[in-house]
Amino acid sequence: MATDDVATLEARVAELEKRSGKCRCGGGHGGTGCWALGSSIAVVLSWTRSTSILWAILHGIFSWGYVIYYAVTRK
Repeated sequence: MATDDVATLEARVAELEKRSGKCRCGGGHGGTGCWALGSSIAVVLSWTRSTSILWAILHGIFSWGYVIYYAVTRK
């Protein structure tokens, strides 16, 4: 019985180790959540800076690229 418990525990540890390399904000769905998070941040930053829906949509498409640009160029 103890051997089965050890094997189950080892299998769970191996699964967790495989997941640890994935994007944490997406819940392991291939980075979709990370894209959504970056897009959301970009839209909020864009709206704060320009109050334009068109710019917010454009910056949301570029997502993390715009977030990094904003961080580098802000005053």
